Amino acid sequence: MRVIFMRHGESEYNLRKLCNADPAVAVGLTEDGRAQSRRAAQRWRDLPFGRVYVSRLQRAQETAAIVCGGHCPAICVDARLDDRRTGYEGRPVETYLRAMGAAPDPFDWKAGDGESYREMVARVDDFLDDLAGAGAQSALVVTHHEVLQAVAGRFRRLDLDAMWRVWLGHCETLSFEL
Repeated sequence: MRVIFMRHGESEYNLRKLCNADPAVAVGLTEDGRAQSRRAAQRWRDLPFGRVYVSRLQRAQETAAIVCGGHCPAICVDARLDDRRTGYEGRPVETYLRAMGAAPDPFDWKAGDGESYREMVARVDDFLDDLAGAGAQSALVVTHHEVLQAVAGRFRRLDLDAMWRVWLGHCETLSFEL
């Protein structure tokens, strides 16, 4: 099965550089984010997705809806694709990154009700294990930056340090065969 993993389009919180992993906080795409999604739809229009998976967050769901344009099967929402719960909801990304970087082990560090990077990687691995048995010829997965780091880490066999350095822009993709 060919799987296209896509980062969502630019969101309002991306512009404001704020953390958001709570699906109850509606953070939509910017006009640029919608344009990025339309370009992604053009780029992938010739690949019929047998399955589409998306996180519970609005920006990922908007991206998936635009990319699919009504031509995809039902979109499956899966909480394991949600952005990492940083414990810094609505606060500056820079503050979260500074706190994580100051921790003795940044990958095991977590704040408040957040999850560690290592915990997020385990959650994504669980999703990927289930995806391997999904049985479709192709799938689209629309999710978030740190989740895509975990995906890249799994398929490229990266350690956590190398995984952390993986970068994808808005609506950029990773493609892997399962």
